[in-house]
Amino acid sequence: MKLIVEISQGLGNCVQGTPLCQALWLMGHEVDLYINSPIADKLKPLWQGWQVLNRVFTHHDQFRARDYDFGVSAYGRRQLVRMFAPGLCLKAEKRHVKRQSETEANVELARWLGYAGPTPAAHIESVTGDYGCHGKTVIVHAGCDPANRAKRWPFWPEICRRLREAGRHIVVVGTAADRSADGWEDQHDARFGMTLPELAAALKHAGAYLGNDSGVGHLACAAGLPGLMLFGPSNPVKNAPNSRVMKTLIAPAEDGEHRDPGAARPVDISRLGVDDVWSKVLRLLDSPARDPARDLPPRLIDGPDLRWQHYVASTFAQPEPAGVTVRANLPHDLRPKVSVVIPAWNRAENALRAMHSALAQTEPSLEVLVIDDGSTDDTAQAFAELPPRVTYIRKPNGGASSARNAGLRRARGQWVALLDSDDEWAPAKIARQLAAMGSDYVASACRHVHINADGSRQDKPEHLPGRNNHLFADLYGNLSLKTSTLVFRRHLLEKVGLFHERFPISNDWDFFLRLARAVNNSGMVILPDALVTVHRSDNSISKTGRANALEEAYSRICMMNALLHNADAETTRRHVRRAGRKHLELSRALARQGEKEQAAEHAKEAIRAGLHAAGIWRWLKAL
Repeated sequence: MKLIVEISQGLGNCVQGTPLCQALWLMGHEVDLYINSPIADKLKPLWQGWQVLNRVFTHHDQFRARDYDFGVSAYGRRQLVRMFAPGLCLKAEKRHVKRQSETEANVELARWLGYAGPTPAAHIESVTGDYGCHGKTVIVHAGCDPANRAKRWPFWPEICRRLREAGRHIVVVGTAADRSADGWEDQHDARFGMTLPELAAALKHAGAYLGNDSGVGHLACAAGLPGLMLFGPSNPVKNAPNSRVMKTLIAPAEDGEHRDPGAARPVDISRLGVDDVWSKVLRLLDSPARDPARDLPPRLIDGPDLRWQHYVASTFAQPEPAGVTVRANLPHDLRPKVSVVIPAWNRAENALRAMHSALAQTEPSLEVLVIDDGSTDDTAQAFAELPPRVTYIRKPNGGASSARNAGLRRARGQWVALLDSDDEWAPAKIARQLAAMGSDYVASACRHVHINADGSRQDKPEHLPGRNNHLFADLYGNLSLKTSTLVFRRHLLEKVGLFHERFPISNDWDFFLRLARAVNNSGMVILPDALVTVHRSDNSISKTGRANALEEAYSRICMMNALLHNADAETTRRHVRRAGRKHLELSRALARQGEKEQAAEHAKEAIRAGLHAAGIWRWLKAL
């Protein structure tokens, strides 16, 4: 595909977007870059001439969205989202940086498309020359722009004095706004006003870097320089350096303080003592090795079918966490025909109910694998004594997909059946599905009884997918089947892959779509009877965070559109309309939450997707 990547905001944010560019290029895509920043013209030389990029733009008027297959917006302003049709722009959101760095959140967009290698290092181009820097040079960025003065650590003069006494060459860098009031920097080699390519060259030849959390620190990471970044009011998770040799020191927070420089009470960075910082600096200078090269995969060839294969392969590349333990009570002569995989997290009673419904099946030749995903309730005690044919697997918490994968990796049966811990099976469920498949089919699902929180019951889905041999199209339009209804041949995992562990929501939809592609719309039989009871728990996604769940589902739609993209105009229109329907759902959910402005914005996106009547109605409702 021909992609344009948007990086935005300040120097550090833009530097952290460059690993995404390289990951997409390694996937075989053509990549152009759009720098959406007030300092875009100053930043452009940092990436002009990089082999990964064809062209670099500094304003959105310099290119047309219709010249690209897809837009990809790194964490930041997301101008591309407004330029591309709904569903045709992947984007990193605020929610994606809650537990990982901005760099990792950006590269996650490439992982959605099948990138399975390590996170690439950030990249910068530089001018020639060393600018007087060498192995004994320590580059210090002691300032911060006036808007972020709370990030400035006040004791850098003392650290620099000690460094000079230790025989180090101190180069203090920054802009005019970084200068201190007393001008202590002039006691050293002050280099205020260097261009960014000049600063990049100096960093590539220096021996170490010291500074507050800032864009210059991320520039030093891109140069591979070992160093130390100090964090006070800024977020050390979101802004973590993409480097193995750039260390961090984080000021502790007190009650009422926030990791936000603009907060009423930001975390006080001066709480970091001089001696604490100096001890870190001494350890840094004792082992000044630069960031080692990443073992990146070779560049792939892109194409719709190959793109799908790369994506499936990436699910197998997901590592299993350390600390997995296994206990089993298996008869020595058990050769299971069916392996039942039950993920559980803080659902002791429900997980027991699910397990017993599996053991009560009229098909006797099965094993049950219960995967405890790091529960903190009494799940471990509930499974202290295991019935025959049950394996109990305990692992660190990683989400439902990670738990299912732990079971899938250990399944021994010819067939695999999935059962969520909140659900239960009718006694003949497995036997009836195996009989229906016979030797003609390789997968089966069925209807389910949905029990709502108020006790009401519904048989779902109303219309079974797969009519007229359109299984994939039906599931793409609407996931109407439940994971707990699914049985499939274990060998299909070679074509389908494992569950994608980076998806907190819609991982089941993603897996069903891959399965539908693998069976070619004709290898799955769907029974019309409701053989599964699905219990809606009080803290289900449907009860809490509905809009957030829909946002994650929308991201999956954008991802799916990219995986399926083949430059056919009619297919693209169908993708856009599918995304538009999700915008309608988001508009409705946000309106119910009282978020009328956001509801109206999603209604406008539905209109842009071609859903004019429904979109206008939703927009009027929001107003």
